[in-house]
Amino acid sequence: MRCRLMVLFGFLAVVSAPASTNELLRPTLDSIRDARTVAIEGVPLLSGRLLAEFYAQRGDVLVWVDPARISGLLDLAQQSGSEGFRPDDFHAESLRRLAPPGVLESLSGNARIAADLILSDALARYVHHHRYGKLDPVAVDSKWHDRSPASSEVLLAEMHRALGGKDLETSLSARFPRPFWYDDLKTALQRYTAQTSLVGLPPLPAGPNLAQGERHPRVAMLRERLARLDGAVVETPPDAALFDAALHEAVVSYQRRSGLAADGVVGPSTLAALNGHGDETKAEEIRINLERLRWLYQDLPEDYVFVDIAAFKVHLARGGSFVWSTRVIVGTPETQTPMFRDTMEHLVFNPTWTVPVSIQKKMGRVSSDYRLVDRRTGKQVGGGNAGDYKRYRLVQAPGPKNALGRVKFMFPNRHAIYLHDTPGKSAFGRQTRALSNGCVRVQDPLALAEAILDQPSWDRSGIDRVVERGRTRYVDLADRLPVLLYYLTAFADEQGKVGFRKDIYSRDEALRAAFSAPVLRTRISFPEPPAESPSPGKPERTPNVEPVNPPDKDSSVRLTRRDFTEGNGDKAGSGTHGSDPTASTLDRTEVRPTGLL
Repeated sequence: MRCRLMVLFGFLAVVSAPASTNELLRPTLDSIRDARTVAIEGVPLLSGRLLAEFYAQRGDVLVWVDPARISGLLDLAQQSGSEGFRPDDFHAESLRRLAPPGVLESLSGNARIAADLILSDALARYVHHHRYGKLDPVAVDSKWHDRSPASSEVLLAEMHRALGGKDLETSLSARFPRPFWYDDLKTALQRYTAQTSLVGLPPLPAGPNLAQGERHPRVAMLRERLARLDGAVVETPPDAALFDAALHEAVVSYQRRSGLAADGVVGPSTLAALNGHGDETKAEEIRINLERLRWLYQDLPEDYVFVDIAAFKVHLARGGSFVWSTRVIVGTPETQTPMFRDTMEHLVFNPTWTVPVSIQKKMGRVSSDYRLVDRRTGKQVGGGNAGDYKRYRLVQAPGPKNALGRVKFMFPNRHAIYLHDTPGKSAFGRQTRALSNGCVRVQDPLALAEAILDQPSWDRSGIDRVVERGRTRYVDLADRLPVLLYYLTAFADEQGKVGFRKDIYSRDEALRAAFSAPVLRTRISFPEPPAESPSPGKPERTPNVEPVNPPDKDSSVRLTRRDFTEGNGDKAGSGTHGSDPTASTLDRTEVRPTGLL
């Protein structure tokens, strides 16, 4: 049964007195365990069930008895701005009220229990937000974001570990390891919040393109703006109007981290990026992108594939640094590439391409490069209407004209998204490459395949021989490789110099609004109860996850329930949902997602 917003004292008022604190605590926790949203003295709790299990594991006793520990928690909340959070995300006002010596001792009954729960919730939020992010990406946008719920076991273990150490800061400081690109952007945030570099600085005026070797009055303004953006001292060379080699390198560096064509020429796109926003707006842009980064990097090993969607790049990380990169083409604003994480399992050289229904239904006669497969028998047929998608599957044979090119990189996922080659190379020369139906087209895929396989038997000459044979070849990876598809509108280099990218999918506004608001509830998974033998007619057990709230005008939080069974495989132009459910007899025996281009 759905519970409406529950104010804790509504329950406590009916508990018969007198009663000891411990006697009140368990009934209180039981009453909030399954509540959809809970507030104490106007302070929302992230999860009643998480707190109920937290106290149960500690013997149902009050946790917060030492003012020094509360002060330590307050210090952590006040320092959280360096990560892009706000102190109020961790109940800073309540912590200030409860931290002074003698305050806790002055509380009794309902007020004492309320104080303890607020403090425990502040700790739970600190652990949750730093490990998984403040927001549930599925709640922000369930169509284009995907991630599993936060783990209650991880959250509870971190909370207990924090309270078991000498002090909270020491206990928690090493508990949230971050990749280098998170630390780089965090450094950039510190720079933007520590200075007012662009205050009073006029924007660069429009005019002809500026390039190395030219002289123009705007060059001095360009040099000053770049220096301030990078947090460097503004130095005036002898010829301030000359676009010299040092300025050229500064422009190229800015263009690279901003996802622009790194040609060193200040044209309309670079000018617009430089004039972008004021400092505080940029600082907020960095904060929401730090939040995005937190969504996918949990327990990330040193080797992985990083797809930077808004920068149209893919990177291979080895040993905790990017060792190889190339350009990519991503989804259009109508057929966006979603943001999620999965695991690459195998590569396919000379792949076939099963034409998605959304495309097949528009096709009539096709060339001999395509094969028709009868859906009822699974056999190839010699003739038939290719547009009859209900009867036939349409498969493009391997070859230089195949829509997937010579190789595809498979990390099976419910979106049917993968990385692949393409026969059309000219589009890689464009600055903005949001052109696909959702999948990620790679500019130099055979070099990426060589770098991923990383074996003497799979050097470039060996790969070329396999490709030249023209037969489909599946190659399983010796070690599976995480693939992170990130949509980032701010990204920094190792010096903390940040580049801001165009919000090609218009996702920033919704994230900015959600990030500035309090979080009332999030998805958390809990261990499954002991398995029961299914009885006839009894439905299967659903995952033991706190549900996300369906829209309800009476609820205090509105999130969107994730539906993992819904597909849009027939939707024209969509490459993010579903795939054809049957396997082609021309492909490997197991079902592979077909995806869209």
